[in-house]
Amino acid sequence: MGQTPVLKLPDFSKNFEAACDASHVGIGGVLSQKGHPIAFYSEKLNDTRQRYSVYDMEFYVLIQTLKHWRPYLIYREFILFTNHDSLKHLNSQSKLNARHARWMDYLQQFEFVIRHKSGKENKVADALSRRPHLLHMFSANVAGFDSLKTKYANDEDFGNVWSDISI
Repeated sequence: MGQTPVLKLPDFSKNFEAACDASHVGIGGVLSQKGHPIAFYSEKLNDTRQRYSVYDMEFYVLIQTLKHWRPYLIYREFILFTNHDSLKHLNSQSKLNARHARWMDYLQQFEFVIRHKSGKENKVADALSRRPHLLHMFSANVAGFDSLKTKYANDEDFGNVWSDISI
């Protein structure tokens, strides 16, 4: 039986490492220090993102991973591991589409080095991106919620406020 890694608290005196991976099902990432996992992240891709090119999916997971762990990674240098080798050359692109330009703009706030990590070595992020039962998208649909709008308009306590904000 294999060992299960035990998560530990981050040590802000040490460098962070973030590893990420994408598949046509979802994306996943691991935040670690000296190879020891601190936190995991996964997200199921919606229908639109499932149609992204491989490059765009790998770029997207990079952005989402940084957004997710921004409080840990901002204002400090870290290593970002990806199995998509062409992402190492992000800064040398001469033409960017609008999506890539937005993503590149977001990346400017971070100090990081991108390193290639083959899929074979990136097992945890790879597993997080490919296991549908590990990926969750939450949405709530409360029955009757829309009827509250009409009730607010006629409420003696909230009627005035509702009419002011419903303009």
